Amino acid sequence: MKIPLIKPDLPPLDAVRAPFEEILSNGRITNFGRYVQQFEAETGAYLNASTVAVSSGTAGLIFALSALGLERGAKVILPSFTFVASAQAILAAGGVPLFAEVEDDLTLSPADVAHLLAEHDDVGAVIAVHMYGLPARVHELEALVAVESARRGRKIPLIFDAAHAFGSAVGDQRVGGFGDAEVFSLSVTKVLVTVEGGLVSTRNPELISTIRSMRNYGIHSNYNARFAGLNGKMSEFHAIVGLYNLGRIESLMCERQKKATYLRDAIERNTCFRLSCWPQHVRHTFKDFTILLPPEAQSRREALMQCLADRGIETRAYFYPPVHEQDYFRQWATRPLPRTETLSRMVLTLPFFTTLSDAEMEYMVESLKKAESECL
Repeated sequence: MKIPLIKPDLPPLDAVRAPFEEILSNGRITNFGRYVQQFEAETGAYLNASTVAVSSGTAGLIFALSALGLERGAKVILPSFTFVASAQAILAAGGVPLFAEVEDDLTLSPADVAHLLAEHDDVGAVIAVHMYGLPARVHELEALVAVESARRGRKIPLIFDAAHAFGSAVGDQRVGGFGDAEVFSLSVTKVLVTVEGGLVSTRNPELISTIRSMRNYGIHSNYNARFAGLNGKMSEFHAIVGLYNLGRIESLMCERQKKATYLRDAIERNTCFRLSCWPQHVRHTFKDFTILLPPEAQSRREALMQCLADRGIETRAYFYPPVHEQDYFRQWATRPLPRTETLSRMVLTLPFFTTLSDAEMEYMVESLKKAESECL
């Protein structure tokens, strides 16, 4: 059996044929056409926030940091346990990454953020990541940053990198309205797929207006640039795919919850591996289904991955190395991050997608059990 890491949720051709033919015939394929506008309206209604569609999640992070007033050279706190795009966006926006620890749930540690804020007066923003679709500790971070902003007499923006998290929720509140802005990726590995694209959501209408200009070279009207910007537009093609998938997002999420529950229970019942985290009060997208190796088995991860590959199962070590240990970003690593370093050597991401079959899940559990006996 061959099981890829992901299979994107894409519409059947007949479902998008009519709108594709429409925009191909009239030539209105970009520049904020009716489908992009409809996509923004419907995602905003779903998230209970205002949204602006952009070309990628990374572009959305750059725009959000810039629109929130990040000054050149200011430090931005972020977890080192994240995809490198989070840190690249900080550099592109003119900031300097300041790497923080994560908690055992692999999301940003509020305690370490408090430590860094006390130590660095030049922090210009904080970025937390909803890791794998598991919401960060949003309320703790919001309270912490609000207190520190009041103490300093200036606002410290709090952005949530929600690349993995469209469809996640904390209690009854969907991810999308926390902090000053949340930024989603809509690429093929995500639950809400537009093929390529991103989305910035916020309850601040001025921020939305600014980012709308930034994604169009900073132009407000009449080719008059009022802000720094670049081409960060979403095309009508991508919006059409996104609208189709948005219409079935709840059924996709329901299916993912069922599959994740089955896999978690089967893996923990039959093997030594454990799920990274899944608290009861949150809804998790499982953009990545990541398990943890026992601490004593860290050195055997490559062998385990090869055992699974030999059985046709694609895996990844998301996210290793952590960003502060990557070649380019070591220059901004100011201290060791022992919890991040330990956990990044324990993670193993398994195939997970909405159409994963019962037979494939059973085969994965059987293969993990076999690999455990042979490789650990």
